[in-house]
Amino acid sequence: MTVDPRRRSLIRQGFLFLFLGLLFGLAILALPHPSRWLAAHLTAFLTGLVLVVMGFAWNEFHLTPRQLTVAYTTGLIAAYAGLAGNVFAAIADLPGPASNPGVAPPMPQAAVFLAILAIVVPTLFVSFGLVLYGMRGVASGRETRVEGAVQPY
Repeated sequence: MTVDPRRRSLIRQGFLFLFLGLLFGLAILALPHPSRWLAAHLTAFLTGLVLVVMGFAWNEFHLTPRQLTVAYTTGLIAAYAGLAGNVFAAIADLPGPASNPGVAPPMPQAAVFLAILAIVVPTLFVSFGLVLYGMRGVASGRETRVEGAVQPY
């Protein structure tokens, strides 16, 4: 079994996001618009955890090499575009539907944020869809024999 370098890269990128989440925690205290930086802080932590878990599960995916490349690429694009969108929203103090219901965001900033969102949403769906599709079937190397038949855990 060969070791795919993308596995280690996903884990490394995930820990980078966890570190950035810590820095955004400091931004809550030091920068204006703390509620927006709190959103960036929490999103960076959750994104980091998703990337680390994706890296840990990488060898368990039943995908073709092309599908693995697409899952890896779209996962990182969604992660970094989401990070950029959160930082932009915190700097521009964009009102959100949950944080400021009924408040319309200013158009030039909203257009930039919606353009970033137009990148995040499709790439996230493709990446998560491939991850879910890749987890089908029996896990490799985790089999046990029960009365002569191979059964998954």
